[in-house]
Amino acid sequence: MPPTSPIPGPFNPDLNRYMCPVVEAFTSPQYSRVTFITATQSGKSVTMENLVGWRLDDNPIPVLYIVPTSNLIDTTIEPKFMDMFQQTESLSQKFDWRRSTKYTKWVAGAKLRFAWAGSSTELAADSAGLVLVDEVDRIVNTGEGDTTEIIEARGDAYIGSKIGYTATPTHGKVERTAHSETGFSHWALAHRDAVNSTIWRLWQSGTRHEWAVPCPHCGDYFIPHSGLLWWPGRGAEDECTPNQAEKKAQLTCPNNGCMIEDKYRARMNAGGVAIAPGERVNHDGTVEGEADTAGNSHFSIWVSGLCSFAVKKSYGFLAKKLSSALQTGDPETLQGVYNTGFGECYALTGEAPVWEEVKAMRWGYSIGEVLPGADCLLSTVDVQKNHLVYVVRAWFPGMGSQLVEFGELWGDTEKPEVWDELEALLEREWCGMTIAVMGIDCGYHDNQVYQFVREHRTRTRALRGEGRMQKPYRKIATDVDRRGKTRQRGDARWEFDSSQAKAWVHSRIGWSETRPGFWILPIDVTTDYCRQIVGEEFEHRTGTWKKTGENHYLDCEAMNYMLACMLRLNRRKEEPMTLENLKTTAQPADETEQPTDKTEDKPTTETPQEQAPIKRRRFKYKRRKRDRRW
Repeated sequence: MPPTSPIPGPFNPDLNRYMCPVVEAFTSPQYSRVTFITATQSGKSVTMENLVGWRLDDNPIPVLYIVPTSNLIDTTIEPKFMDMFQQTESLSQKFDWRRSTKYTKWVAGAKLRFAWAGSSTELAADSAGLVLVDEVDRIVNTGEGDTTEIIEARGDAYIGSKIGYTATPTHGKVERTAHSETGFSHWALAHRDAVNSTIWRLWQSGTRHEWAVPCPHCGDYFIPHSGLLWWPGRGAEDECTPNQAEKKAQLTCPNNGCMIEDKYRARMNAGGVAIAPGERVNHDGTVEGEADTAGNSHFSIWVSGLCSFAVKKSYGFLAKKLSSALQTGDPETLQGVYNTGFGECYALTGEAPVWEEVKAMRWGYSIGEVLPGADCLLSTVDVQKNHLVYVVRAWFPGMGSQLVEFGELWGDTEKPEVWDELEALLEREWCGMTIAVMGIDCGYHDNQVYQFVREHRTRTRALRGEGRMQKPYRKIATDVDRRGKTRQRGDARWEFDSSQAKAWVHSRIGWSETRPGFWILPIDVTTDYCRQIVGEEFEHRTGTWKKTGENHYLDCEAMNYMLACMLRLNRRKEEPMTLENLKTTAQPADETEQPTDKTEDKPTTETPQEQAPIKRRRFKYKRRKRDRRW
């Protein structure tokens, strides 16, 4: 290992023993494909580099090393390999300095070539006996078919060729289940449509091994995962702070409830073994039983980030990151923690609430009121054939929000009258605040939507929901309409992951008062609105949303959340507000509570309600400054 690495000097495989089964799979004639998944800083790339060095030194054969981008080769991959060639005596002697270039290295007469997956020419240029693909989930298809299929064909010319894939997983809905015979908890096979992560799909097609470690107290083996990480009050009302979680976090043994401190992590890895569904492990580390995937020529293994050899990635470090992410509820942050910290897929999908639970989110304010502390108003519109459905929501620091108004504007949406009404809505004021940005769904009557957006270019955006995306949202230039006609002026729409957006809305129902990111409704919200919020439910098997009733307000609320993310409200460095902060101006509504007359029982002393108009004038000034920035 180079001097700049965390642990310089000769590579020590005992530090990350979970990679030993990976190397053994590359040497076994049984396997032609190897897939291994784990979190960041767990030794994936180092293992790939050592595999290349071993093969070029002991049994030279053409090697193709593929990464997502050419820039990654220039800045990271090529310098690391050159360090290995220069510091390993046997490789240094076999290295051909005259023939080697930046992207092609010659060692012992065999060629090592670096390629990036964004170019079909790069992938199709050579054949190789050993093909390694790093960070496969970051690879973008070339437009000439599935990139992984093109990569697979590179080894067809060599008998006994091997292809290896590795990456940190990304988006997907996966669950753990106990094996009916062994009792071990494994990742269950997920429906292909429920998983967007390429590396996870590849892993599912293989032997599905997982890294199991012994409990230092009871000796029973188990497979670590994020659900076993413990800190005081996790998921409860009295949950400790992220800083406290970092100090007190421990791993739970699922067999006997033993609490395991981070100091045992290295010892547990030393005794770890790879097991597939159907296999069991004795206390001495002997694997018994026949795997359900026995005979598969594709070896695949998953290792939890809780087993990382990196000293920094302690149980406390991961607990702090996960606790912080769970308390904010931000899907992007949560996905980053689960993917990079634990090596697990993540998708924000909760059970659909019932409409009565939605109604229970009412607070003590009426339609049209804006509670003190709001940063801005955002409106989103769902376009139908004969009417427009809209919501107006006020957003607070920390991604909390309140429903200000909702309704329908009736009229033929191909004619200008209903759009004139929408323009009037855009110019209305609520407690001295106007709509900062309005997002309009362009999935229906897109020409009318683009025309309205052009007329109000600085305050409107055309939106379109997509079923599943790599990123939460993206901007797309649209110069041609649905009929193939070129528009006189270039337009743009913002596409967003509608599945994530709807799941976020459902996840807010029953949100804890102590966490930022609240989502509340006025006391006089209608039953129809509440029913429409649960007008779709998520099917975990297929990873899709199924319509169960009218859902226009759910679409509007989902767009409103995504619009807030597009405006970077979730990235502002402000002190987040919680429902507890709002209790001085609004109280939760009981089922029997009705709007009260604000003139009754007027207190003689100054109350927060009397201070609200002063604050709202101050918010109006802030809003105008933000409008110019947006």
